[in-house]
Amino acid sequence: MGRRQKWDDSTIIIDVNPLHRVPLVIVNAVVFTFCSIVVLACELRRSRRLTGLAPLPQEMSSDGDNQQPAARTSPYHYREPRTFTGKPGDDVDEWLSHYQRVYSFVERYDDITFRHRSLVISFVVNTEVSALVASGMLHLVSFMGLMGALRENVCLLRWYLWGICLLLLLDLVFITSCFVLPFISTGSAQSVFSIDLIVSYRDNPDYARLVDYTQQSFECCGVTEARYRDWDQNIYFNCSTSNPSSERCSVPSSCCRHYATASHDAEVKAENDLEVRLKRRFCGRGVLNLTEQEAWKKIFTRGCVDACVSYIRSNVSLMIGVALVVFAVLSLLRTMAFTVHDEIVSLTHLYSKYYRNKARGYRKSLKRMQALQAEAAAKNLVVKRMQ
Repeated sequence: MGRRQKWDDSTIIIDVNPLHRVPLVIVNAVVFTFCSIVVLACELRRSRRLTGLAPLPQEMSSDGDNQQPAARTSPYHYREPRTFTGKPGDDVDEWLSHYQRVYSFVERYDDITFRHRSLVISFVVNTEVSALVASGMLHLVSFMGLMGALRENVCLLRWYLWGICLLLLLDLVFITSCFVLPFISTGSAQSVFSIDLIVSYRDNPDYARLVDYTQQSFECCGVTEARYRDWDQNIYFNCSTSNPSSERCSVPSSCCRHYATASHDAEVKAENDLEVRLKRRFCGRGVLNLTEQEAWKKIFTRGCVDACVSYIRSNVSLMIGVALVVFAVLSLLRTMAFTVHDEIVSLTHLYSKYYRNKARGYRKSLKRMQALQAEAAAKNLVVKRMQ
């Protein structure tokens, strides 16, 4: 059961085995601390959105029936922070922080919800929301495990076991998905991506970051079967004669090959050379007017769906291995928590039985003592009467 101690009055004390309890406390304390840091970082990032770059509304100038994008130098404008003034002593700063969090969520409601895009894209675009959901779940589960093992609380340990089972189920779903991913077709993967990523590239900073990161990391351009020619559907990059944009018939610089071929020294030199920076900034100019062979010399012409599918197929073994390690760790934690839970329940029953017996024996001893006292009192009364 666990270690035993013996007092001078022969009372046996049995504790929970520290080899099961201490590792459970330490692991959950580490996970709880890490999740707290992640939650704090996500909250700070969400709060900073009010003072960061924000998309301008789509400005259009009409000329008869032809609508053209209004010329502007930057796709985003700087949103001034909303500040309030109050008397000293008023909790204005605290109230303002809560207001900013609520306003940030309401303002980005359309970006957070799944009505206009797939579930995967929604979670990838809203990274802080995804991190908050995942870290919040782990935060709650680790807290129940930490306090349940530390305070020997059976109820918290029972909820912790249910939380671990839920995480094991999610891990099994991920492992199953990894086994299925190598057999997924490009057409099926295409349904995950949305052309809105291209259309709203200049109007949504989250889309812009996601598209640029994907195109640079996977050396691709475009999201649909049209590949790099998807950019013809963006009002700033399309080749229509009514488009006055300086980026007409172009693609973003994240499609260019210099991101993959440039050495570290060249990158350092480019940061200090304005001419090189400008060339890289406009390296995709006029690409949509070129043939595919000519465009291949400047940009990556492979679609990002094909690139992502190829990457997943080549790294599926690694993903399955990591998922199996996580599954093993979760199973070990569940075993330790189940053992600690059973030991606490057994000790509770043991101590309850012990104290019931002690109380029963005390009551019997008390009755016996009262009977002896009554008998002695009766004898004393008889002796007094005889005298």
